Order: sequence, then C-alpha cells, then structure tokens
Amino acid sequence: MKKFAYFVIALCIMIWLGGSLVRNVIAYDIFVPATELTIKTEYSEEIINYNIYLFATSSIYTNTAFTLSFLIVLIIAISEKSTLKKEGWLFMSIILYLLVSPIVFYNIHDDLNLSFAVMWNDFSYINNQTLRNYFFNRFSNTTMSVLSGISYLAVLNIIAYAIYRPLQFREKSINEI
Repeated sequence: MKKFAYFVIALCIMIWLGGSLVRNVIAYDIFVPATELTIKTEYSEEIINYNIYLFATSSIYTNTAFTLSFLIVLIIAISEKSTLKKEGWLFMSIILYLLVSPIVFYNIHDDLNLSFAVMWNDFSYINNQTLRNYFFNRFSNTTMSVLSGISYLAVLNIIAYAIYRPLQFREKSINEI
C-alpha cells in the first residue's frame, strides 16, 4: 500500500510540475520578452483571450493533482511518523513539500478565481476586464512569481531525494563489522 501511495504522489507531482510548466509557457507567450508584462502587439484579442482560456481550463488538472498529492503526503507524514528517523530522505521530502505548499495553494487560489470567472462567462464576450485582471494579477506579483519558481526547484529537489535517498539509516550486519 505504501508503494502505491508513493506512486500516486509521484504521478500527481509529475502532472502538476509538467502542467504548470506548460501553463506558464501558454501564459508568458502573450507577453513581450524582457519587458514587464507588456502584451505583444501582433496578437489579436482572440489570441490573447484564447491563451487566457487555455491557462484557466488547464489549471483544473494541475491543481487537482497537487491537492491530491498534498493529501497523500499528509497521510504518509502522519502514518509514517515512527519511521521518519530512519528514513531521512522521507523526512526532508515531507518538510520541503509542506514548506512549498502554501505558495502553491496561493497560486491555486488565484487560478480558481480565474477559472470560475472564465467558466461563468460566455467566452465569446470575454473582453471583460475582470478576467484580464485575474490573469495579470497572477503574474504581476513579483514575489509570488519568484516563490513559484523556487517551488518548482524544491519539487525537483524532492524528486532527487526520492531517487538517491540520502540519510537512510541502514543497520550494519555482523559480516560488515
């Protein structure tokens, strides 16, 4: 059962990490590179609105995957409390995951606001400034953008912990002494 839980966590993290990277590519495509959120002039309103639509609707998969992995990590943290001393990699992974979670949940909150605004409006009339505000607020906060990047790096670090398993306590056998 424990291996299945680890598999589900790994699958959810891969969906979240890959989906988030794709979503960021979709979102930043409408901005001029090396500027402060300046929209490309060659893009029509339809293209910009469709990018916002793709960004909002794809958040359903990525945010669901992260939330599911978070719940399973909490269950593992509670149920494996006694083995955390022997499994240092698991302890470090759980702590790092819990430290990153508030940042991701803040972004999920912003994504939910945008997704609900997209879902409850007729998309053909999406020239609504509220939708644009939700979208631009998601990227205009420099602190949250930097922390989001750090959260991606932290998750990559968690993956490395799971692969290499540092600080794993191994009892020496009589033959090794």
